[in-house]
Amino acid sequence: MDSRADSKLVRARGPLLLVVLLLVGVALGGGAAFLLMRTGADGPSSTRSDCARQRSVEVVVPASMLRVVTHAVDEITPSCTRVTVASRSASEVALRISSGGAPPDVWISDSRFWMTPTYLGGTSPLRIVTPSVASTPILLVGGPQSPRFASWGEAEVSGLVSVPDPLGSTAGSLAVVAPQAEARQVGRTLGEARQMLVPFAQTYGDRVSRGLDADVGMAWNGRESRRLVVTTEQDLVEARANAPYLEDRTPEVGAPMLDFPLALREGAADGSAEVARALVDHLASEAGLAALRDAGLRGPRSSPGESLAADTTRVLASPRPRTIATTVQSWRSLSVPSSILAVVDASGSMDIGTAGGSRMELLADAASIGLGFLPDHARVGLWIFSIDKGGPGQDWRVLEPMRRLDDLRFGRTQRYALREWTTELPSLTDGGTGLYDTALAAYQQALRDYRPHYSNAVVLLTDGENEDTGSIAMTDLVSRLRELRDPQRPVRIIGIAISEDADLGALQRMAEVTGGAAYLAAQPQDVLGVFAKAVLSR
Repeated sequence: MDSRADSKLVRARGPLLLVVLLLVGVALGGGAAFLLMRTGADGPSSTRSDCARQRSVEVVVPASMLRVVTHAVDEITPSCTRVTVASRSASEVALRISSGGAPPDVWISDSRFWMTPTYLGGTSPLRIVTPSVASTPILLVGGPQSPRFASWGEAEVSGLVSVPDPLGSTAGSLAVVAPQAEARQVGRTLGEARQMLVPFAQTYGDRVSRGLDADVGMAWNGRESRRLVVTTEQDLVEARANAPYLEDRTPEVGAPMLDFPLALREGAADGSAEVARALVDHLASEAGLAALRDAGLRGPRSSPGESLAADTTRVLASPRPRTIATTVQSWRSLSVPSSILAVVDASGSMDIGTAGGSRMELLADAASIGLGFLPDHARVGLWIFSIDKGGPGQDWRVLEPMRRLDDLRFGRTQRYALREWTTELPSLTDGGTGLYDTALAAYQQALRDYRPHYSNAVVLLTDGENEDTGSIAMTDLVSRLRELRDPQRPVRIIGIAISEDADLGALQRMAEVTGGAAYLAAQPQDVLGVFAKAVLSR
């Protein structure tokens, strides 16, 4: 039987890398490497000269697998083979590959979506050896005061969930797509599930801007806190050593799973396939499974019921890689706080009745609901318009100027004031549609109210076409908007046409010249969904 020569363990220093993810954003990666070498088969006295040729194999793993794989490699390294074990985040490895760099010889990621062409670009240069060498569920964890929600979507719109940055964290990425993964089970459409991303991302952006959630962990989740933290079962096992009161509050609908696939590079170094297969076999063995459990991880074929710390018994299937990528890309934009001047058509045609009420009544209901989705740091103003609504020659009337929703004036917050106005909107309709002058005035005001580090927009809602014969002409309006547009202070016009009666073409022309977009809400009750879609487009 072969005996092993003295193993040599070397810590390799590597700089932290600024990682810009393909399609999805920015993450910070880093790593540690370990070098292990077996020189011969003739016992401790063997030297490198005993090997006709030394083979070098690079193995890259996530930090959560580093200790387990390092010990495993020490056991399974073939003769005359040098194995380097390095810790790198999946986002860092994916960036390296998508940027034209060579993949590692053997790569264990924490989720298979990182190994797909969506993230690697073009055709994947990898061959999956096994879909899983270990697993750990992604949980919502809190203290005794933390609630358990019926679904991930309900939890994430509650404002109580802290999530690691989805742009670089696999757990964060799968958490933000969880509402889509569970949609059918909880009776939501995919569109409704996607809309839930808006308040979640906005709340995240607000907390990060205040110095919170920049480094999400459970150390600050005290016994009296109601907050929920997105983390893994592996991390919960470790955290309970110092905070035994932490509990799994994951919705019963299920938990996303980190599955740790192992892949081999096409054309990998000689000996790589042998190392890869030996790793798979070892980690599936009794000794390997014991090592995984000691590290807080489940085995590759563990059933959800064989938990180490989690209460949840169901696995939530991951969406397709492209869904994950586009959702996380949207998150990057949505986590930027909103500065919105809402400009609402209050002409007489908004009194036209539908199955659920007048156009204005349904719009007001949608506005009230939408206000609940926006966090306190969002800035919102409200105008209404119809011909001479603001007095002779002025088609707009300012109901509330642009302020933060938590701004307190005269004993009431901006959010409260806006909600009060939504109840009065149906009583404020009359006259014809004064669209063009209002659009220009609103855009000029939004430029004056511009705030850096916010997404600044004029949301223009109308059910008609311009009827003010004394207003600026469309061609002159477009020219004026083009002159006013400032790339250093971007403000978009988002047009929402309420019903087929609205002049969608005019809205599209105004939106296009400002870098915005226009949408059709065929029915007034569609306004909330269309508004969420418009925000997602930024």
